[in-house]
Amino acid sequence: MAQTRGATGNSKPRVFPTISTAPSRKPRAVGTKKTKPVGVTKKRAPATHHKRKPSIKDKVVGAVEKVVGTVEHKPGKKAAGTKKIRGTDGKNNRTAKVAKI
Repeated sequence: MAQTRGATGNSKPRVFPTISTAPSRKPRAVGTKKTKPVGVTKKRAPATHHKRKPSIKDKVVGAVEKVVGTVEHKPGKKAAGTKKIRGTDGKNNRTAKVAKI
C-alpha cells in the first residue's frame, strides 16, 4: 500500500530552483592587452545549404515521392521528396574543376 509523504515523516516542502532567462553577459578580460567585445552573446545562424533551381519535373517527382512516403509511413522517403522539391538533394552539385591534360 502506498504511503503519503506526511506519513513517512518526509513532509518538507519541495523547493525547485528557478532558472534565469535573462541574457548572459561576457565578463571583461582584466589585465590583457587584447580586449574582447563585451555584450550579450548571440547564436550564429545555421550554415545555408547550396540550392540548385529545381525544374518542374523535379517538383512533380518530389511531390509524388513525398506522398508515397507519407502513405507508406516511411519518413526517409518523405524527406527525400521534400529535398527534391526544394532543390537541396545534391543532384548536379558543384564540384572542383580539374584541368584536362
